[in-house]
Amino acid sequence: MTDLLDLEHRLRESVDAIPPEARPLLLQMLSADEERRALEIGSLHAAGVLPATVELLIDAEADPYLRAVLVGILREAG
Repeated sequence: MTDLLDLEHRLRESVDAIPPEARPLLLQMLSADEERRALEIGSLHAAGVLPATVELLIDAEADPYLRAVLVGILREAG
């Protein structure tokens, strides 16, 4: 249980570091179908935009649970 709370805490810190105006775009990306997510993440990675955020998106792509928690946090953050 502590690991889950720690994960959520770290994800909330990561979301807090993302500019508020970028959060809706990230939510859209994470909610899109698998192919579109991969294309969008690849584009951001290639452009060198927000490297820490791109790494978080890559991690979320590899772990559906992480992606679901991140989507929930982004929805709460509005």
